Amino acid sequence: MLFGGAGSRFSFGVFLKPVTEEFDWTRGSLSGALAIAGLATGGLRPVAGLLADRYDPKIVASVGVLIGGLALAGMSLVQGLWHVYLLFIIMGIGFTLASPGAVAKIIGAWFTKRRALAMSIAGTGSAAGETALVPIAALAVAFIGWREGYLILAGILLILILPLVFLLLKSRPGPGEHADKAENGDENDETDLSRGSADPNVGMSLGQACRTGLFWRLTIGFFI
Repeated sequence: MLFGGAGSRFSFGVFLKPVTEEFDWTRGSLSGALAIAGLATGGLRPVAGLLADRYDPKIVASVGVLIGGLALAGMSLVQGLWHVYLLFIIMGIGFTLASPGAVAKIIGAWFTKRRALAMSIAGTGSAAGETALVPIAALAVAFIGWREGYLILAGILLILILPLVFLLLKSRPGPGEHADKAENGDENDETDLSRGSADPNVGMSLGQACRTGLFWRLTIGFFI
């Protein structure tokens, strides 16, 4: 999921030159679409987190992948600059729903002892997506065309990644399925790792987090 989202977002530079040349737009005007999408993503992250808390994070993430894929497909049909701005905002909404916020919710439910390691491994999906999909998009633009390049990215999200997210992700472990319990191999362990410290809802409230320096350092860092 992070592979497809990050790889698609960071492919923007590949499309900048051919799109501006075809429509005689300035690079600044087209880059503005990416800037607005980035601001929309930042502003909507808390909303995505609230949705992942309130509803099934797998469904929230699946809807995000679907929206992002459809927006990428729509980019292959643009005829005006306002089309680009609208689609990038929609794309930003989709990739925000399928963001690390939903991933953290799912991993937090499955892992306790090795939660940080699990989140780190999941986070490598973003870097892998940037490494793999940007060259794929570049090759598509060079040999087929930029519209087809967007269709290829959309197809990767909608045909490959979305079914995997929907079929293979499970938001919460069932009885005996918790990753740490399976790792311990002790079926008689009286500690129920599917509750308590394994529950991603157990911890600081938003108000408590806002009174810590770490929260603000992370927030300011991500904002920058």
